[in-house]
Amino acid sequence: MVDRGNETQIMETLKPLVEFLEKISRLFERDFKPVNNLEDLFVATKELYEYIQRWVLDQKSNNEALQQLVDAQLEELTATYEGLSALFEINKIISSVEEPWMILSSVLKLLKNAVNFSAGAVLLRINDKQYIEYYGDKSAENIINELIKRHQREENTIFVDFDNDVGGHIAIPLKSEIGDYGIMVLSAYGSNKIFTAGDKKIAEAVAQQILTAVNRYVMLQREIEKKRLEEQIQIARSIQMGLLPKEFPTNERFDICAQSAPAIQVGGDYYDVFARDDGTIVCCIADVSGKGLPAALIMSSFRSMFRLSTKISDDLKMLAEQFDRMIHQDFETGRFITSIIFKITPYGELEYVNAGHDPLYILRENKIIKLESTGTPFGILGEGWYDVEKFKLQKNDLIVAYTDGVVEARNIAGEEFGFERLQELIIRNRYLKASDIVDKIMNAVFEFSHGTVQHDDTTVLVVKYE
Repeated sequence: MVDRGNETQIMETLKPLVEFLEKISRLFERDFKPVNNLEDLFVATKELYEYIQRWVLDQKSNNEALQQLVDAQLEELTATYEGLSALFEINKIISSVEEPWMILSSVLKLLKNAVNFSAGAVLLRINDKQYIEYYGDKSAENIINELIKRHQREENTIFVDFDNDVGGHIAIPLKSEIGDYGIMVLSAYGSNKIFTAGDKKIAEAVAQQILTAVNRYVMLQREIEKKRLEEQIQIARSIQMGLLPKEFPTNERFDICAQSAPAIQVGGDYYDVFARDDGTIVCCIADVSGKGLPAALIMSSFRSMFRLSTKISDDLKMLAEQFDRMIHQDFETGRFITSIIFKITPYGELEYVNAGHDPLYILRENKIIKLESTGTPFGILGEGWYDVEKFKLQKNDLIVAYTDGVVEARNIAGEEFGFERLQELIIRNRYLKASDIVDKIMNAVFEFSHGTVQHDDTTVLVVKYE
């Protein structure tokens, strides 16, 4: 099946040939059929060619000058017909094969019927692989290689009708808006052949067909790769979300809930909650610098650090300093994690480390108490010092931890959600269950930023001390 996708470009390239055929038709007082595509042009040219052949046989004119003119016109028409025939066949071949490098030999063979070159080659570079196909006089391969090397950086067609040293040659770059994919070179080395403007037009039309096939292949591969990456990211998202706890410790002292929404499929926010045998709960919320897969990978590593280390020790100062060293050593410069790690005993004794994170909120009655940073983000210094602060909770105190995706969420006017809105929201919904408070905050943020791209990963952790 003929590829119609690039026929418009080919017909535009062959416009001078169509005008020439129309002129010949008028010389013989014959209408040249209107043409809309390559197949129409092929048929109309064949009919004109056969008509002139019959006319020549019928005339048998003794006028030598007229005979020479007719012979010249017939020769030119024959070349045109053969060129169009080659183009038609090449188009069918290119349309039938997905990998463009597979048809280079056939294309060059057919092209030689239309452009009588001594040797030709097509060089393709696709996805870091190089393909080259030669056709014609084997002794001319060195000349072809020299021409490829000389002209492979050119932006436009190089046309030399005759050259004593390397012969006439046509060099056509295979470049499009999506990439530079190589070059096609035709040479008349070792022959008396002089390339014509018609040869150039035919060669350029064939090069355009090859380039269209390459573009189609590259775009298809990109789409396949995009689909594959999307599938892998979706799997990564499922795995990542599976790393976050869905169930939380429950007892008469604590009502706990948390929720996270990445900005782009996978993200760098993390939360965790678990209970010790004595009823103490250990909580963590963290925000890796950046977004996407790099942040998600660091988040996964931090989760492993946190889970393993807190099983060995509950000394928050030692844990914080250990996390700072490990992250500084294991990841590239500029990668860091802000985090709050806190533990609460059943008796309301709260200890916390705030590593460069936004304040931990404690709501008592109608007043919000802010527990500010006690050290630098993990990974910044590698030898950071962290103070462990203590706070005595009272019955019905509400603890809220969050990442900056909450307060930095923007609406379509560029306005941030901000700390004040968050605080008002916490106060207004303080009597709800922890899960409902989390829902209220997350929904409020998403409604506020409706119509804009999510600015950052968004995570909220709520603990009610009862």
